[in-house]
Amino acid sequence: MLQLLLATMLTCSAPHETPPQDPQRVKAAVAELEKAFKEGRSAERIKAIHDGEPVVDAQVIRWIAHGLQDHDAEVERAAIEALRFIDHPDALKELQSSAQRDESLRKDPELYAALLKAIGQHASPSSIPLLKEGLWSVQDRSVIQARILGLGQIRTEAAAEALIGLMRTGGRAVIQPFMEDFRLALAVLTGVDQGRSQDLWTTWWNENRAKLKIDPRPPTIAKPLQRAWDSYWRASDRAAEKSKHPDRKSDGSDKSGGKP
Repeated sequence: MLQLLLATMLTCSAPHETPPQDPQRVKAAVAELEKAFKEGRSAERIKAIHDGEPVVDAQVIRWIAHGLQDHDAEVERAAIEALRFIDHPDALKELQSSAQRDESLRKDPELYAALLKAIGQHASPSSIPLLKEGLWSVQDRSVIQARILGLGQIRTEAAAEALIGLMRTGGRAVIQPFMEDFRLALAVLTGVDQGRSQDLWTTWWNENRAKLKIDPRPPTIAKPLQRAWDSYWRASDRAAEKSKHPDRKSDGSDKSGGKP
């Protein structure tokens, strides 16, 4: 009985690993994507991205990432959303690389916000420098919000420290319009709510930073805050894409609401 219990505990605590895909399924997805990007138009590329998304494989991800540099914004959007929900380290790497190299995306705030949101969805500590860098470099509410709430997804003390640091980067007139976002991100990370007051959050941080430990599990927070968090991270944009392309194949999975 003890051996069975230990085996069960080890199984439950083992890190998630992507199950191997059927080689024929991978081959078919790669072939469709390659043909779409070499010969197809935007509609074929979007369909190939949607069809390939459930096939979680490095080769498929590389081809989907071609869409991040497409001339059509709708293809770019489809690639961003696919990589947002593909649970594989290469998907995040492609998104991070695009954010770092593609200056043209910064000229389209809607797409850039979607890209930052997709990066935040993966909840990786490796994204902290990228999300906090140049908070005000793109003066668009959705872009700034994506940075702040993306940091709220990353359950580490470093993410909380980054949020407090960003809160101090501008005067009250600059920061105050985004204090509800800072409040939400910090509440989700810490389980504490200091409202929309910069002073209260700063005081709390100074008193607690040395002993702060971020629980891997999200805390229970006030229902209005939880609703706001869930609303932001739900896959509403994906639902819109599906309505535009009803012939899309799907594995039925849904990673809305962020990572636990």
